[in-house]
Amino acid sequence: MVLTQSNCFHRYMAVVFLLAGAAMVLPLGLAAQDVEEGFKPLFNGKNLDGWLIQGLEKAGPKVQEDGVLAVGGWDYWAVISKEEFKDFVLRFDVKLDAKGNSGILFHTPKKEIYKSCFEIQLADDAGVKENEKISGAIFGKAAPAKNAMKPIGEWNSVEIKVEGPKLWVTINGEVVQDGVDYTQIEGLKHKFEKGGIAIQRNDYKKAAYFKNIRVKALP
Repeated sequence: MVLTQSNCFHRYMAVVFLLAGAAMVLPLGLAAQDVEEGFKPLFNGKNLDGWLIQGLEKAGPKVQEDGVLAVGGWDYWAVISKEEFKDFVLRFDVKLDAKGNSGILFHTPKKEIYKSCFEIQLADDAGVKENEKISGAIFGKAAPAKNAMKPIGEWNSVEIKVEGPKLWVTINGEVVQDGVDYTQIEGLKHKFEKGGIAIQRNDYKKAAYFKNIRVKALP
């Protein structure tokens, strides 16, 4: 086939429309560049289908028009994925209100979550010295290698990897928990090996905002 200017133009437009169509099927809050191989959206950017609310639902988490999940309000403790995971990689972006506080819990049962799992802390604490209660910590148990959070109002990129008894946490490209064997941490030995992924609500006056939440189950 002889390529003419007209043929090239029509081929170009076909590719443009194909890419545009693919982008349109992505969930809100999940950009095209964030769909990595093997990952799937855990939050669809529209509603809480696929999630449970631990507690009452009167003023629960809100899905904003831009596809962001705002975890604040009152009368509930956390939102928990209905799907359960054992080994996985979780990625998301998060920012918090001033003095906001949240966290990610995993291997989470649907009831009495705080008796049966542990938390990766997330908070408005950029610049705070490393301790067991800042962002990236296994809350109350293991301090992160460094505080990698950005200043208030900026989005933070977070990855949590769980494989066997080991845990990795990366915040804004910085590895802050590097293959920690959480089964050897006192108080964490008798936890579930599989369960939901939960987002904690901590302060009813402050909110944490999440987007691009996606997960990959590991074999």
